[in-house]
Amino acid sequence: LLSLLSLVMVLLGVSLTTNSVMGVNVTNATVIAKVNVSNTEPSLYEVKIDSPPLPIDLTANSATIVVCNGSVQDINGFDDIKNVSSTFYATSAASNAADSNNTHYSNLSCGACTVIPGTNNQNGSCLCQFAVQYYANPTTWQCNMTVNDSGGLLSSRNSSFATINEVLGINIESTALDYGNLSVSQVSIPARENVTNTGNIPINVTVRGYGGDNESIGQNVTMICAAGINITFGNQRFYTGNNTPFADMFNLTNQTRQIFNLTIPSRATDSGLGNSSNSTFWRLQIPLGASGVCNGTIIFGAVDATLT
Repeated sequence: LLSLLSLVMVLLGVSLTTNSVMGVNVTNATVIAKVNVSNTEPSLYEVKIDSPPLPIDLTANSATIVVCNGSVQDINGFDDIKNVSSTFYATSAASNAADSNNTHYSNLSCGACTVIPGTNNQNGSCLCQFAVQYYANPTTWQCNMTVNDSGGLLSSRNSSFATINEVLGINIESTALDYGNLSVSQVSIPARENVTNTGNIPINVTVRGYGGDNESIGQNVTMICAAGINITFGNQRFYTGNNTPFADMFNLTNQTRQIFNLTIPSRATDSGLGNSSNSTFWRLQIPLGASGVCNGTIIFGAVDATLT
């Protein structure tokens, strides 16, 4: 049978040999390598108060700009920092306390950081500013800063402590105390002059005066008149009560004198002056012989109430 099969294959032109199957060689294999590079958290390595110089001197009846400076490193590049926020607060309050001009300030968006040269674009300087009001408590303060990157990672750090100094401040509501038109021997109705504490400590109020606008000329009178005699001390008086009789009021002289029973605390509210403003009342009696327009100068002073 095998011979017959061989004969048929010869006739058909097919050769029959052993080991006729050829193999295909495989000499290499490919593997795909993958890695997911995650965002690295920033490192806020220094926070300091740049200005004003320490300790901090506030300005009476005004705001003082306090600048906190944070130095941050991010190996993803400093421009990976997406938000910088900061608080400036008295250490008697918490960093996350509610804002109050007496004890706590927030800046939730301090702006973009700037690259620190020579750091391979990995280090940035971040500034946060605060408008600190004149009545901020004179005590120890601190700056806290937080930086967030594009991956939602953050870093926080506190500055060293800084002291806000005490500041004395006083302001009067009107620069003209006008008694109106008076005749000889007449006593004026009470004229109000409001006094405001524009510092951050309680104050007592002092007054002194002289005639006209030149103390060397008018030091012995309370007003200088255009005609007739001048108005002497004893004719212009002050008190803290609106209905006080003229005879019971205090004389204005050219010597500094504290106004009795007038201690004005520092401001303790952001919405209004509160009891940091109070009133004084003034009356004038015209002596015989005075005539025409008379004028004088009153100097209000502030002294530390804790020392008197």
